[in-house]
Parts: sequence; structure tokens; C-alpha cells
Amino acid sequence: MSLSRAAWKSRLPNIISVFRLIAAPVLLVMAVKQMHDAFAWLLVPALFSDAVDGWLARKLHCVSPLGAQLDSLADILLMAVILLSIWFLHPAVYQQHWPIIAIVVVVWSVAHLLALFRYGRFASFHTRLLQAGIVMFASFAIVLFTFGFIPWMLYLAGILSLIGAIEHFALLALLPEWTPDVRGGLLEVLRKRYRSK
Repeated sequence: MSLSRAAWKSRLPNIISVFRLIAAPVLLVMAVKQMHDAFAWLLVPALFSDAVDGWLARKLHCVSPLGAQLDSLADILLMAVILLSIWFLHPAVYQQHWPIIAIVVVVWSVAHLLALFRYGRFASFHTRLLQAGIVMFASFAIVLFTFGFIPWMLYLAGILSLIGAIEHFALLALLPEWTPDVRGGLLEVLRKRYRSK
């Protein structure tokens, strides 16, 4: 039984998220096998898919809890794989700049564990601040794997990620129920609380 055009459109964002989920372990294998060029070629569309799936879901009016969860899981997996791949393909980055990487990894690991504890699933806030951190980290990764290491990009990505984590912790404290796509972040939640009083 074939799917209608409308059904395909509604599933397209989730298909893109699934592509990212599949690409992540393939990227890791490439990194372990030192397939630097192939890794870079697959990394770019995988990172690009992160921007496209959410945008398409909103554009096609097919935002769903499943889609938000797939997007969040794919993001977490891809970011983790990139961090591991840096170790295999550019170990000097870890050797010389491990404190910023360790701080970000520990803080976000705690953030994800707290979300699992509070909601029973990963948070899918998708705030603009969090997206800024992801975009900066993605830009750093693309430049690293295609041109070379630029330290300030790593540190800017780390700072934005830590600021995003602070907002994430605040949202965990303020939102008693799982709430996807809080695009306006902390300010949006505080405004809603103020209006409801």
C-alpha cells in the first residue's frame, strides 16, 4: 500500500531525523578507521539535517512528540559521535584543550540525566539559545574536519553550550511536564507564568 503525498510530507522530518540516527554510528566507524575524507563528506549532510528536520516539521505543520524525541535523540547521538571522532581524527584537540570539552560533556550529561529522571525521556526544549550552541559546535566541527583546528571556535561553542545548559536547568526546574519546542526559552516560560497570574 503506497503512501499519499501528504503522508510522505508529514513523515519527511522524521525520516531526516532517522537519517541522522543512522549516520552517527557510520561516522564513528569511519573515524575509528581513520577515513577522514569520507567522514567529512558524511558529516556535512548529517549536520545539515539537524537544521532541516525541525524547520520542515514547522513548515509542513507536522510537529509531533515523536518527531521532537527523534530530533533530540539524533542530536545527542550525533554530538557524542563528533566528540568521540575528534579523539580519533584530531587527538591534539583533546590533549591541548581537554578542560573545556570535559566541562561541557559533564554539564550536558547531567542535564540529560536530570531530564530523564524528571520526565522519563530526553528534554526537547529546542530553545534558540540551545540551537545557537549546536550551530556553533556544528560550524566548529565542519571547519575542523575540512580545514583544520581553530581554537576560538571551540571555546565559543563551549561557552554557548554552557549558557544553553544553564537555561536547560532552569527550564527543568520550571516545567513540571515534558514540554517540547520551547523556542523562546526561559523568557517565554517566565512571560507565560507572569500572564497566568
